[in-house]
Amino acid sequence: MSTFVLTLKEKKLAKELLLKLREAQTPILNCDLVEPLDNRTDNEDSNIDISQEVFANQSNFNDIKLLNPALARKDRQRTLATWLIPFGFIAGLSFSQMTDLNTFANMGFPNQLEKLLGGLVGMISGALGSFFSAGGTNQETVDDLRVIRKKSEEGYWLLILELPMEIEPPWEILKETDNLEIINIGK
Repeated sequence: MSTFVLTLKEKKLAKELLLKLREAQTPILNCDLVEPLDNRTDNEDSNIDISQEVFANQSNFNDIKLLNPALARKDRQRTLATWLIPFGFIAGLSFSQMTDLNTFANMGFPNQLEKLLGGLVGMISGALGSFFSAGGTNQETVDDLRVIRKKSEEGYWLLILELPMEIEPPWEILKETDNLEIINIGK
């Protein structure tokens, strides 16, 4: 999927662009309209409900995973934990079974709980692994996000278009629109 962020001066420009894209039958996987962080919008723009008219999701800047690395990190962490915690439990249980170590029995725990406690230690290791491995971000993406955040703080609307990877974006339509900048964010 290829993702494009268009900076627009007004909300109605996003509506017009989306209508042109629909007329050209451009396959759009996802479309989000992000209101400016500045929050100084015209009264006439606030009366337009773009989400009902052209099926775009209007969101806040900090609510979009693509624009908020903290949300994306939490999502990655949750996904990793789904796999690593059960795997850690099974690995800890198997390790305790294979080695017959009495690590926890020597610490005063009953011998019958040795294997179960080994599995619990494996679960904790999986949870820690999901936490620390989900933290990385791409520096190129971080630089793009700074530019996008600055535009939003200046009062510009952001239109995020996700198109299928095999489809060439309709550059003529995108350039016809009175947008300031088109930023391609690779995934």
